[in-house]
Amino acid sequence: MKMKTTVLFALPIIMLTSTILNSVVYAVEERKVLSRNYVGLGVEVYAPYQCYPSENVTVKVRVEALEEVENASVTLFIWSSKSEGHNPWGTSFTVFDVTDFPNGMIKEETCNITIPSDIDPGLTYGILFLDWSVYIQPSWEDQWDKASFRATYVKNKDYEDLQTTYNSVLKELQNLGTTTYALLATTIVLAASTAYLAKKKPKTKKVSSSQKKNKIVSQTNNQRTS
Repeated sequence: MKMKTTVLFALPIIMLTSTILNSVVYAVEERKVLSRNYVGLGVEVYAPYQCYPSENVTVKVRVEALEEVENASVTLFIWSSKSEGHNPWGTSFTVFDVTDFPNGMIKEETCNITIPSDIDPGLTYGILFLDWSVYIQPSWEDQWDKASFRATYVKNKDYEDLQTTYNSVLKELQNLGTTTYALLATTIVLAASTAYLAKKKPKTKKVSSSQKKNKIVSQTNNQRTS
């Protein structure tokens, strides 16, 4: 009866904890994931340190003209996988595309990305594709390059929710006191012992020396008779 009461007490805790966790809005921490200089351009990318599936994240791209630049375009591509790596996932954005980009000008653009609900946990990656022209005397020269970076880490929400729920239930059980723990420990030991004894094979019944002798004599007589 006490065991049933303990289980019935634990179930509402699990349900309540799951409800609370599902209503939490997870905060993200932004950090610089890329910083690189090219001929005529300086590039920086900022992204959340981590996120969860189904969340909206913002990737910020900052480009500075280090010289006189023309016909500058920047495209952002973010990719990862689904179905344990069997299916690719990706999305792309045009960060900016301008004709004139004079020395000292800064362009900052943000790209809003919705992380799929079925994305694989782990790192997502990004690539910046850059096209521009820079004046290298005596003429303008076309430039093209790309920059790869780690974007953000997608956490495994289901696993973390389960771990948090487990810790919460364990803490509540600890608060029930030593008596409950003794009951649980006794129940576990009895269950393990019962399972062990049920699997053990019965020992073979011992045969006495006289019985062995009578059996041998009987077998010998049968052989002579035949």
